[in-house]
Amino acid sequence: MFYANENAGDLYEATHLAEIISVLDPPPAEFLALNPEIAASFWDETGKWKGIVLIRENVTIESLEGQMGLPLGFVKFQRRTLTWMPDERATAKELLEDPWLKG
Repeated sequence: MFYANENAGDLYEATHLAEIISVLDPPPAEFLALNPEIAASFWDETGKWKGIVLIRENVTIESLEGQMGLPLGFVKFQRRTLTWMPDERATAKELLEDPWLKG
C-alpha cells in the first residue's frame, strides 16, 4: 500500500505523507494542529498540501481490493485501522471482534 523508500532522503517523509493522503484524502485541520511545526513543512497555513511530492489520484483503501487482490473483509478491516485522527480509529478490542479476524 505504501512504498516510500527510507533511502529517498529528504523526500521520504513527503513521499510517505503523499501516499497516505492518496489513500485517506487530506488530513483534517485538527490533525495538522496536533503538530504544527511538522505540518508547516508540508502544508500551507490554509491546510493545502505544498506539493513537494505529487499525490496519486484514485487510490483508496477500497480500490486495493481489485488492485492487489485483497479480500473485501481485509479491506474493510484496514478502513477501521487507518484514519488520520487517532480517536476515530477502532480500538484494539473492537478490532479483535472484527468479522475478518474472527473469520
